Amino acid sequence: MSLHTVEPEIATGETAALFTATHRALGVIPNLARVMANSPAVLKGYLGVVTTLSAEGTLPADVRESIALLVAQENGSDYCLSVHAFRGTVVAGLSAAEATSARRGKADAPWAAAVLELAAATVRDRGTVADEQLAAARRAGLSDGQIVEVIAHVSLNVFTNYLATAARIDVDWPLVRHTDWTSAPSTRNAPSVRRTPDSTTKAVTLPTSAQVNPLQHVSAAEAIAWHRVVAASTAHDLPGVPVPDPGQVHAQLTQPALGSRRLMWLATGTDGLPIGVAALRVFTSAGQEHLAELELHVDPAHRRRGTGSLLLSAVVAACRAESRRSLIATAAADGPGEAFSGRRGFRRALALSHLVLRLDETDGADLLRIADAKHPGYRLTGWTGTVPDDLAAAFAAAKNAMNDMPVGDLDYGSVAWDADRVRAMAAVVADRGDTLLTVAAVHDSGSMAGYTEILIPRGAPPRVQQYDTAVVPEHRGHGLGLWVKATMANRLRAEYPAVVEIETDNADDNVHMLAVNHRLGFRSYRRTCELQLDVPAT
Repeated sequence: MSLHTVEPEIATGETAALFTATHRALGVIPNLARVMANSPAVLKGYLGVVTTLSAEGTLPADVRESIALLVAQENGSDYCLSVHAFRGTVVAGLSAAEATSARRGKADAPWAAAVLELAAATVRDRGTVADEQLAAARRAGLSDGQIVEVIAHVSLNVFTNYLATAARIDVDWPLVRHTDWTSAPSTRNAPSVRRTPDSTTKAVTLPTSAQVNPLQHVSAAEAIAWHRVVAASTAHDLPGVPVPDPGQVHAQLTQPALGSRRLMWLATGTDGLPIGVAALRVFTSAGQEHLAELELHVDPAHRRRGTGSLLLSAVVAACRAESRRSLIATAAADGPGEAFSGRRGFRRALALSHLVLRLDETDGADLLRIADAKHPGYRLTGWTGTVPDDLAAAFAAAKNAMNDMPVGDLDYGSVAWDADRVRAMAAVVADRGDTLLTVAAVHDSGSMAGYTEILIPRGAPPRVQQYDTAVVPEHRGHGLGLWVKATMANRLRAEYPAVVEIETDNADDNVHMLAVNHRLGFRSYRRTCELQLDVPAT
């Protein structure tokens, strides 16, 4: 007799919200989650642990999936073995051989092998880990925090194994039995209707049947297809990051960008459905004519078949045709996207920390104190959209201060700002339907000493994006960055009460701005890296 499953289509209230969170975290609402939903507290707790360990833990995705494979094998849980065989090979980038080795508690890399040895001892001896086992883990480089995380992952997987077995859940993943010794699942019966795309691909192991076509003038249907891939990719790869709506994606594809133009490709399968997209931003401003920027997403059900490689080949060929020597891209740090890029010649050039400020959890009185602090010789001003004419030249001069921002090893070049360019930037934002807010500090001399910008995406979602924050070099050391950012936060609270979060990112070596953000209450929640490919001549 199996346990009841709660169907998402009829769920209401907290259960419906939990199913939405499940899809955001896992990319699918599996049968196991539908059983957990009999007790919303259990599903909520499970999601909280999974999300926190994934976002804030130190074990990489492939190691986490390896632990899950080992525990499922030890407990004879075909359901969980099927889940993690699929996720391990398709999402986390394990090869079939690596997945099979993980089931035996083995790994080629010494550090991963030590993790699995500790996990195996934990599950086999029910937590009675010998002193020598702990010492061996430490010798292999595991910190005590990582040892705790390993045991946490073992415990979490024991729970899901036991629940799946007790509930007699139907396997809704490509089946892998614990009595079989091959962990590479066939995708023939994968639940692809509810599967979400990934922003990365693995090295080609299967022949592709994808058709890659350039997009000249994006139609409404093509924009919807693009959105389908990007929205699911964002939900899958970046839990907690708001998914762009169809209007935002359509505007990005069809509206001109400042100082650049966009080339686009859409990959479709034999059924004509979209399975991958790539966009190349070709910079045209003086000082950046050498540069292009890549965005690439591939549906995970079609990864490891060469779709990503086909798209990248088209992009690199376009870079050569456009005489671009440097191609840059963004990926989650230490994720499969970075691994895919690294196998194709990209290198990490800059590490970034992404931070979020929760306005509803921030001390409003503290923000007011910072904003009301006296800064002799300076005054605050602000505007929405286009800079006022009497400030345009001063604003452009302050914008040029951004040319000394930390860019690591990126071959980013430089941009020269003038009054026309700052007006053009505001027009581009407005044409997309977004709102640009600016707060600036003006010196008594009339020069602009510093500023901060916030972008509110169309539709006024709860999270907004930090654009530039800069303080002109000769005005640094006076707390102006903290001043303008606190004033902006207060402005958002007063004028845009629906906004509850501000997201920003900082280079790891931008110590001053990181300190400013932490002082305001920003907290780190994910890491990305900027990757660069030196485009080959042939």
